Amino acid sequence: MEQTPFTPQERVESLKAGGLSASGAIFVFTILLILNEWLAQWPIAASRLPGSWISLSGSLASVAISGLLFGVTYRYAIRQDTNPQLKSGVVLAFSLVRGLAQVDTGFGITDTVLPFVLMAVESWVVFSCDRILLDLSLQRGWLKPFSPNSLAP
Repeated sequence: MEQTPFTPQERVESLKAGGLSASGAIFVFTILLILNEWLAQWPIAASRLPGSWISLSGSLASVAISGLLFGVTYRYAIRQDTNPQLKSGVVLAFSLVRGLAQVDTGFGITDTVLPFVLMAVESWVVFSCDRILLDLSLQRGWLKPFSPNSLAP
């Protein structure tokens, strides 16, 4: 029977990384929503708090799922690598996918795209903060990096 690097212990570590990242994403996103609500006094606000609980719940669910997927992917992508370009590349890839979808949505519903571009920047902030959180957790031993070479021959 062929051994796989995806042991139950590795899956648990990935779930821990995903849960930590989802929690961090929700926290940072909430701070950004509060900051935007405060900035709404001036015409520079990127977005405002959603008008309904359903809309707010949808936004929080979206950022939580994105954060969870980011955490799991980040752990598998960086493994035990210390390459800053690789780490930044994962952040940029997730930021672009989420952010460009927001900009594309903006083009479809209005001629004013600036708020959607700022929301794309917010996505980069969320994933950058998640990267810092995951890196600190890995450094402190709260999370274990993915190690496909840990199988016994």
